[in-house]
Amino acid sequence: MKKILWISTYAPYDKVAHAGGKTHNYYIKYFQKSNKFDIHLITLPEKDEVDKLDLDQYGISYQIKVLNGNILQNICRKVYNISSMYNPRHPLCHAIVASHYTALKHMLYKYAKKESPDIVIMQWTGVSFLIYDVKKLFPDAQTIVIEEDVAFLGYQRKYEEEKRLTAKKRLYEIYTNLKKKELEVMSVADIVLTNNEKDKKLLTDNHIQAGKIFVMPPFFDNYRNVQPERNRNTILYYGAMAREENHRCAMWLIDEIMPALKDMDLTLEIIGSHPKNELLNRECDRIHIRGYVENVDEYFSRALCMAVPLQLGAGIKVKVLEAMSAGIPVLTNHIGIEGIQAVDGKEYFCCENRQEYIDIIKMLYQNPEKGIEIGKAAKRFIHDQYNLDQSLDQLIDRIQ
Repeated sequence: MKKILWISTYAPYDKVAHAGGKTHNYYIKYFQKSNKFDIHLITLPEKDEVDKLDLDQYGISYQIKVLNGNILQNICRKVYNISSMYNPRHPLCHAIVASHYTALKHMLYKYAKKESPDIVIMQWTGVSFLIYDVKKLFPDAQTIVIEEDVAFLGYQRKYEEEKRLTAKKRLYEIYTNLKKKELEVMSVADIVLTNNEKDKKLLTDNHIQAGKIFVMPPFFDNYRNVQPERNRNTILYYGAMAREENHRCAMWLIDEIMPALKDMDLTLEIIGSHPKNELLNRECDRIHIRGYVENVDEYFSRALCMAVPLQLGAGIKVKVLEAMSAGIPVLTNHIGIEGIQAVDGKEYFCCENRQEYIDIIKMLYQNPEKGIEIGKAAKRFIHDQYNLDQSLDQLIDRIQ
C-alpha cells in the first residue's frame, strides 16, 4: 500500500462550505476509499473547524496546527504576514501568507523525521511552493500539484482591470513574479492536476509538458433533483460575497440590470456568506440579500436564470456547474464559462455586455419555454461531461 502525504492550507471535512474545500474533501476521501493508499494529511484548520474534522472516521491520519490564538498571538501573526500580503516582490508571490507557509513547512519537516512517503500531493498553488523542500526531504517520492485554477491568470485579470496607475503597476509586479514561480513549480512536479482543458492549454502554452498534466473536474453539488416551479420570477446570483469578484457582480446586477427591468415582476436573489455592508444597504423589495443559505434548492427552483457577469477570477466556476445541474439557464461571459465546453444558445447564454444580459432576461421572462429548453440541455450536458469518480479512478490507476 503506497503512502501518501497530502498537504493543504484548508482543512477538509464533510460540512465544509467553500468550493475548494469541498473538492479537497471529496478527492482525499475518494483516494482513501480506494483502499490503495495510506494517507496522512498536514493542514491548517480554523479554530472553529477543529470539532468538525472527521478524517479519522475515514481512516485518514492527520497533523494540524491552528493558527488562531490569543489577541497577542493574532497580532504577531498579522505583523509577520504583512510583507507576504503587501510586498509585490515577496517570494511567496501572494499565493499564500507567510504564517501558513511557515506552519506547513514546520509540520513537513517534523513528519520527515519519522516517515517517508511514496507520493506527496500539494493542494493549491501556495502549498506547491513547498515542492523544493519536498524534493530534498523525499527525493524518491512522486510529487503531485493540484492547481484548482492557474493563479497567475487571476492576477493578470486584476492588473488588466485596474485603472489606477500605481495599483496597476503593483498588480503587474505580483502577476509577473507569480507567473514565473508558478510555472517553475509546475515544471518540477511529476503530475499537475488542472480542473479543465483550458487551464491545461494555458500551462502547455507556457512550456509545461502536456504529458504530466491531468485534467480532473472539481467537486460540485449536483442539483439534478431540483424541480423548477411553474412561474419562476427571480434572477439569481450565488457565491461567497467576501470575494471581490462576487461582490462586484452583485453590485453590477443591482446598478446596471435591475433598473432596466423595473416594469417586470422580477426580483434579484443574492446568496452567499459574508456580504459587505455596501451590498446589505442595497436591500429592498426587489433585491434580497440572503447571506449564507444552507439549502439553496428553493432558490434554484424559483430562478428564471442565474446571471454571472464576472470581471475577475480564474479557473472553472463551480457556481455555474451547480446552476446548470439544476436546469437553471445561466447567463455569463467568457470568464464565467471558461473551462466549461458548453454551447452558447443551447446549454447557456453568452452575454458580454449590459444590453445582452437585459435582452436575454427579457426573452426568458416573455418566453419561459425557452428557459425550460435551455435548462434541460444544461442538465444533460452536466450529466454527460462531468463524471468525477471516473476521472479519479483514472488518476489513481496512473499513480499506481
